[in-house]
Amino acid sequence: MNDLDISTRQRLRLLFIATALMLASVITGWLRPEQEALQGALALLGTLIVATPIVRGVITAIRATGFAATQFYMDQYVVLALAACLATGKYLTGGIVAIILLFGQMLEERTTVGVEMALAKLRQLTRLKARRVRGETEDECEAGDLSVGDEILIRPGEAVPADATVLTGHALIDQSRITGESVPVEVAAGSEIYAGTANLNGSLRARVTGAGRATVMGRVQSIIEEAKESEAPIISLAEDYARYYTPLILLIAASVFFFTQDIERAIAVLVVSIPCAFVLASPSAMVSAIAAGSRLGLLIKSVRHLETARLVDTVVFDKTGTLTQGRLELEDVLIHDETLTRDEVIRLAAALEGQSNHPVARAIALAGQALDLPVIEGFTEHSGLGLEASIEGQQVQIGRSSWLMKSGIALAIEPASFTRQSLVLLARGGRHIATFLLADQLREETRETLLRLRSLGIEDFHMLTGDRLEVAQHIAASVGITHIHAECLPEDKVKHIRDLKAAGKRVLVIGDGLNDAPALAEGDVGVAMGALGNDVTVHTSDVALMSNDLRRLPDLLLLSARTVGVINQNLLCGFGFIMLAITLSSLGFVNPIAAAFIHEFSAFFVIFNSARLMRFDGWEETAALTPKPESETPSLNELAALNA
Repeated sequence: MNDLDISTRQRLRLLFIATALMLASVITGWLRPEQEALQGALALLGTLIVATPIVRGVITAIRATGFAATQFYMDQYVVLALAACLATGKYLTGGIVAIILLFGQMLEERTTVGVEMALAKLRQLTRLKARRVRGETEDECEAGDLSVGDEILIRPGEAVPADATVLTGHALIDQSRITGESVPVEVAAGSEIYAGTANLNGSLRARVTGAGRATVMGRVQSIIEEAKESEAPIISLAEDYARYYTPLILLIAASVFFFTQDIERAIAVLVVSIPCAFVLASPSAMVSAIAAGSRLGLLIKSVRHLETARLVDTVVFDKTGTLTQGRLELEDVLIHDETLTRDEVIRLAAALEGQSNHPVARAIALAGQALDLPVIEGFTEHSGLGLEASIEGQQVQIGRSSWLMKSGIALAIEPASFTRQSLVLLARGGRHIATFLLADQLREETRETLLRLRSLGIEDFHMLTGDRLEVAQHIAASVGITHIHAECLPEDKVKHIRDLKAAGKRVLVIGDGLNDAPALAEGDVGVAMGALGNDVTVHTSDVALMSNDLRRLPDLLLLSARTVGVINQNLLCGFGFIMLAITLSSLGFVNPIAAAFIHEFSAFFVIFNSARLMRFDGWEETAALTPKPESETPSLNELAALNA
């Protein structure tokens, strides 16, 4: 049982005891009206009991920050109202008000949807049973008891208990809990599987690579918990104005008492002025949005990034692995030394490229995996340029054409004549001996994504790539990107983004999260693609797409705009509720008990209004509701306003 459950049980006991005492006080007043002292004593005791957790919370939160501080900001009005009741002998009124407010506070905690609901589901996914195999025996254990290297069995219909590598078997895995994608993934020996996903139809034997907090699901849970505690600028702004609110309310309550000499009116003013609706307006919407995003495979690390996303007017794309599939394939090898064969040049190139994790390197290394590779010495990797080492007594270099030219090597080809493929040049002993032609395919959803972004009012698209200009132009022309920056080193990408920001642009940068980490960090919002199983990606970006579906990008912008719209609704309605209730309380139409009910109504209105964000299903749901002719496209604000 967690601390929240224990606290709730304790408060429920106090509420039960206090309510019983209040009822006893009322019944005593009916049956024994002459025993006013007993009636008052019962009411006073009930009031003190129910006020205990509220006063304790205020004392605890005085020096706190975050939600505890905002709880103090709300509870101080309750304490003032109770103090006024006790000072004037209105024990029964004070007790009933405290019971209503405390019970409402508990309901608010239980009703608040969003991140807490998402975290509860994530916690359930980490409390799985596992079938651990040791030798010829199989035993059942908790997923948290697994260690890296353990072998496990996953049968059809069971959830995967830990991150693992498949050893034997073949199955379809449902990864929708992590990526938001409904299409199952086919896995076999050598495939990576992740904790919390579901085995649909096959028996698998796998070796654990991560358990507990070290799994993808564990990292996602940690980041969502951190996001829940983060604070958006709009929340900070509300808290800045909060310091003027309390003196104003105290002045109004004092004025009401001075002119009416009716303490109940002043108490009612204090009760209805509890700014619960204001305090919950932003956090309730933000946490609901974070949870909705996690359901769609959008891992938002801070509410600050969620608020910033709606202001984006420029999108910067990496090419390889972002606009394209990132699976380069070796299409052809051009040999420029007649004494060498295809296998010989692949053998030299694969020996070098096998030392790198770059997509280009993996494609060439894959081509040479069946060959007997030579021993290399003095290996050096020049970031973004190429690789070099000594092989069989000769210096071998492989990389960009521009890098080889700067090294004084004459090229045997004209790179500009190759417009579709990426070129990797191999040199030995200062001579260009071979050229590797690699090609990458455009993602199916890339064109659709850019069309959606344009319909949201974004027209400024940039592509930054380390590839050649000819290849970059070919990809850009296919999707309609006009701003191209080719042959960029990591520092060049950062400079381009800084220049855009200096020109007043709000820049969203999307890349693969590894070699693009500096660029992602430089943008106003950095989005990493394909973060599933990639610890570096999760921690270097502001937002991580757990799948490789680019269409989640416009979903992020829509969710951001809709969230801010809901916050504005909450603030406006909360302000309206409080102003109307203060007016009615000042005129004597609302007593303290009715004021407590009005306050709880305003708080629940804000919570349930924010909860509507949980229904957000992305572009498809929003666009389907857009009352526009086919010839017109809705703006970001118009789409965000739907159902808001």
